[in-house]
Amino acid sequence: MDSNEMDLEALQKENLELREKVAGSKQTIKTLRRNFQGMVQLLTEAISLGNMFLGSHMKRSAEMTKAFCEYLKLPKDIVYLNYYVALLHDIGLVGSKSELIEKTVDDLNDADKKMFFEHPVLGFEIINSIYSLKKTALIIRSHHENYDGTGFPDKLASGEIPIESRVIHIINDYDMNRFKFSLNPEEIQIKMDPLGGSIYDPDLLNKFQGFISHFEKNNNGSAHFIEAESLKPGMYLDQDIILSNGLLLIPGGVLLDGVMLGKIQSFSTNLFHKNKIRVIY
Repeated sequence: MDSNEMDLEALQKENLELREKVAGSKQTIKTLRRNFQGMVQLLTEAISLGNMFLGSHMKRSAEMTKAFCEYLKLPKDIVYLNYYVALLHDIGLVGSKSELIEKTVDDLNDADKKMFFEHPVLGFEIINSIYSLKKTALIIRSHHENYDGTGFPDKLASGEIPIESRVIHIINDYDMNRFKFSLNPEEIQIKMDPLGGSIYDPDLLNKFQGFISHFEKNNNGSAHFIEAESLKPGMYLDQDIILSNGLLLIPGGVLLDGVMLGKIQSFSTNLFHKNKIRVIY
């Protein structure tokens, strides 16, 4: 074997070892991401035990955020960053009095208003204690900043606000209008549209209004109560799916996919409303 053949063989060996290392790294990253998602999901479900609406709101916001980011064709890593931020964005409200979650800000007394205005900072402090989540913490801190600088806690404006926070702000308010105040999509659009440029990033709000017409199924079908085993991917879930012990399994306001259906099937014998699940299709 001459030197050229030896060099080629060594190069091929190095290339094979490099491929194996890359494959191993990808698998490690995939495992870490899966474990992290599991821990965040577990935390969200624990939050649901303390306040079912808050847990449902955080889960719905995460699903809508993920779908919106995919609609914008953002890179996968950015999609998942936004998804996890949405799952954790109101963690600063965990353990708060129910009034802070169930009432509007205008209906709160001064002491409760002060507590509500502090929840982004509290959420930031909780998440910022984890070194690898410092960017997530900053996004959570800014999810109530207004585009014109009138929001809280830091009075940031336009480009000073992380774009992820601007996304979460829109989706947070949409979900609250939809499920807390029971407005329909048309009423929400009328309410939110004039706020582009003041409360919301006008470009993102415009793109969101294009997205939500596809995401919402309310105007394209009628509601039906069906059994759990009859659920199919693509159906719009119009109610929370709750376990018999009161734990939230799947929040209402999402499009069912294979992963969600798998969870429902796994807990089929422990569903609270197994024969009365309201969907739109």
